[in-house]
Amino acid sequence: MTTKFHIFNPEHDSALALESGIYTPKPQIQQFAKDLSTLPLWYSDEEDKVIVSQLDDQAWINSVDNIIPNLKDRITSTDDYKHFNAEKRLMPWGIDNTVCKLTNTTQIDGEDVAEVVNRTKIFSSREQTQDALTRLKENGLFDGFVSRKVDSIEELRKINEEFGRIVVKVPWSSSGRGVLFIDNLDDKEARRIGKIIESQGFVMAESFFEKEIDFALEFENTDGKWHFAGYSLFSTDEHGAYKQNVLASDEFLKAEICKHADAEKLDKIVEFYCGYFQERDEELRGNKIIGVDMMAGNKRIHPCVEINVRHTMGIVARRLYDKYIEPGKTGYYAIIRLSNADELRKWNAEQTQAFPSTISNGKISKGFIALTPIEKNTVFEAYVVVE
Repeated sequence: MTTKFHIFNPEHDSALALESGIYTPKPQIQQFAKDLSTLPLWYSDEEDKVIVSQLDDQAWINSVDNIIPNLKDRITSTDDYKHFNAEKRLMPWGIDNTVCKLTNTTQIDGEDVAEVVNRTKIFSSREQTQDALTRLKENGLFDGFVSRKVDSIEELRKINEEFGRIVVKVPWSSSGRGVLFIDNLDDKEARRIGKIIESQGFVMAESFFEKEIDFALEFENTDGKWHFAGYSLFSTDEHGAYKQNVLASDEFLKAEICKHADAEKLDKIVEFYCGYFQERDEELRGNKIIGVDMMAGNKRIHPCVEINVRHTMGIVARRLYDKYIEPGKTGYYAIIRLSNADELRKWNAEQTQAFPSTISNGKISKGFIALTPIEKNTVFEAYVVVE
């Protein structure tokens, strides 16, 4: 039996842009990874191990002990993983050189890490949206401007003049980041984009889409077959950074999405991606989860904003609901950042009082639950509220 070791490495997208060596994330991302290192407990299987940076918050352990079976037995460290001699498999948030080197992982599913990472990098590039959108358009599932690979400011100016407001995207960056909205390309924007082209080779440009909602389709590979794993309905801030996910059944989420999108077309898009990823299975070998970010508005669908070849907050929300939320209930899964651990503890106490929780047979039926602990220097926390 293979033991799976999960690790949360949210710097993955940026780490992929690095050709070799170990990527050093910005301090804020390092803090985020450390504070949410226990997050995989909520989306992994009960027999899996989770590599965490620290777990001393006994109050938090007590608060989730009746939800997560054998929590303490599942917690492990990077050193324990390195010295684990039985059959094992690293299950990072996303596969990249950095997480593999830090854990001394040389193979994924019997294949050299370098090969898996190289293929993952190619498929994770925002350039991949060009191929997907072209295919979707050929199948009558997209009626907009297909994103275009741009390697010069002159070409970008022409696209800007042709389409007016455009969106420019960095090839590899964290979801919601590396996205610039351009009305009329000015010198400052041109210099910034020029530096990106110089360092990463190109940017992707697409026309602006008038959205009403953000959503995603989640896919999973089981025994060599790619299948649909669920819907994700999420919200972002004004900069496009992730805020929260709706927690609900797939039927509920689909109904909400179809208030803004054509239901028949949505079904066909799900079917398209199952076939698309199966066709590309050799390129995706070593990866188990894919999330495709989308937008909808005025019954139109933008079916490929981004392809995330990694775990996503959407798959976390889907598994959270299916494993730990009472069926039929709704709520939300979110992440908060405060200035220090004391502020976070104070906020936690307020939420616990405002939304007292009810847990029965390991399922949350009501209230606030912190999904991650508060240690000495914690500033980020993942949590759910069930209504």
